[in-house]
Amino acid sequence: MERIYEHITRWFLHAFDPYNLSHRQPDRQLWPYLKSHIKPMRWVILCSVIVTVVAASIEVWLIQYAGNIVDKLVSSNTENFWKVEGSALLLAALVVLLLRPCAQFLRLSINDISFSCNAATLVRWRAYNHLINQSVGWFQEDLTGRTSGRLVDIGNHVADSIHTALNTVAFGVVYMVGVVVLMAGTEIWLAAPLLLWLGLYIAVLYLIMPRMIDAQHNFQSAKSGLVGTVVDSFSNIETLKLFAPKSLIAADQRRSLEATREALFKTRQIGIALRTVLVMLEAVVIVGFVGYGIWLWSVDAASIGVISSAIALSLRITTMADWILDSIWWLFQRIGSLREALLTIGQPIEIPEKDDAPELNVSVGTIDIKNLHHHYGIGYGGLNGLSLSIQPGEKVGIVGRSGSGKSTLVNLMLRFFEAEKGTITIDGQDIKVVNQDSLRAAVGMVAQQAALLNRSVRDNILLGREDVSEQKLVSVATQARAHAFIKDLKDKKGRTGYEAHVGERGVKLSGGQRQRVAIARVILKDAPILILDEATSALDSEVESEIQQSLIDVMHNKTVIAIAHRLSTIARMDRIIVLDRGQIIEEGKHADLIERSGLYASFWSQQSDGFIFTADD
Repeated sequence: MERIYEHITRWFLHAFDPYNLSHRQPDRQLWPYLKSHIKPMRWVILCSVIVTVVAASIEVWLIQYAGNIVDKLVSSNTENFWKVEGSALLLAALVVLLLRPCAQFLRLSINDISFSCNAATLVRWRAYNHLINQSVGWFQEDLTGRTSGRLVDIGNHVADSIHTALNTVAFGVVYMVGVVVLMAGTEIWLAAPLLLWLGLYIAVLYLIMPRMIDAQHNFQSAKSGLVGTVVDSFSNIETLKLFAPKSLIAADQRRSLEATREALFKTRQIGIALRTVLVMLEAVVIVGFVGYGIWLWSVDAASIGVISSAIALSLRITTMADWILDSIWWLFQRIGSLREALLTIGQPIEIPEKDDAPELNVSVGTIDIKNLHHHYGIGYGGLNGLSLSIQPGEKVGIVGRSGSGKSTLVNLMLRFFEAEKGTITIDGQDIKVVNQDSLRAAVGMVAQQAALLNRSVRDNILLGREDVSEQKLVSVATQARAHAFIKDLKDKKGRTGYEAHVGERGVKLSGGQRQRVAIARVILKDAPILILDEATSALDSEVESEIQQSLIDVMHNKTVIAIAHRLSTIARMDRIIVLDRGQIIEEGKHADLIERSGLYASFWSQQSDGFIFTADD
């Protein structure tokens, strides 16, 4: 039986594909956004509506049938009752024992499995595939915690909104319509109290719910900010503890908490007012059904069975009204939250690419940069008309004060940002028109701060590649001088060596260890273009000398751009470029630049232990 149940419910799970991607830009408006996600699950929604109508109709029919039974019990003796009503009672029993449970099973299976288990996944999958196309600069504009929270939450918001509409509101509406039809068919005036209540109920919701949506939108915005602040604080806890007293850290958090509390208070204010008014309206149904029904019975205008049904319905309707109110309240809370999440998810791609963008084909690795401008939209800093040509296999070092444009050049080459003016071509191909994945596949990079994921050492080196043998993995780690410490690693869960997890951002490793894992990753990638952005800055002198030889081996037959403050790391480059205020002011070999007694020579003479003084003087 358990295996049969597993098979049946799993069939409902595969009712539609939650990984159905949409190539359209997510709409920032609520209803168009919802509509765009309904198409893959339209048949599930249709089936849900059908079984909901059936289930609600059975509930209304049972109450009506109970009233009829009361009338017949009053007017029949025992023998006549069983003879006349025996078949009908048997049929009613079958409905209660079989049809009603089956209808509820179908309704719950469709709503809670086919829909709920897939809808949130569909929304998150599409949102994730949209967001990963955003530029690095876009992610730097907001708190990572807020963006991540909105991505996860938007799946819940969409799924909960549609599920509530299907599972509760639709059921309640069908039930209410059934009750009106039942009462009108029995005694037209018994439907009047319900119609009056229903009209007032809808009017109250129409007037109050928009305010609820706005209040919930503000609450979700405050809560997202709170999550972002907490993640930001915990991610930088070492810096906060080093530079800020606990009282200031707590005060900053308290401000976010208070903003969230105040926003929640506004939603609760509206909620209390709404619920109080609707409880008052329930009196209309109770007094109307019960009081008017008893009066009809007293003047022989209605049977005791009709009155029994009316009383049962009045109590059932008030319960149903509370249920529908909770559902509508929940629904509009989710709508307000969804609107807030769309502020992030619905943003257009900052650096879009065409679906038919050609792959970058790197044959020799020539890089041509012409009249490149970029100031991050603030009018200063970055690059100011830089032009540079790098020949195949050439090793170019780039040096300059902080803010001279070194990192900007790297960001533009990788299209993490879009240049405001100018072009970058690789082997004659403009990087603005080629497929961005193919561009980054052609470039290996070791940055100043090695970025590691909270996964195993193996995963951090391979990063999704499954075609790498164990021998190759150990080989690249050994070449990066990392194997010796990796084999001795052990995390709290007992995983060792290459299976040990390194913690968030690699915090369980030292700076030098993180850097060597990053270098192993680049060695494995074996891209034709190599960018070294302070690649050995986190290493001590002894380890640096070891890594330098590894990097020399890695740079063989590659076009290399090396950025460094520690001039000893670039002194042997084929050519050194000196940047200042976004422009090239000197270039040549190390010895030639020293002889010129220019800015590079001043850096060389000023440096202490290989570091440049960055003061303007």
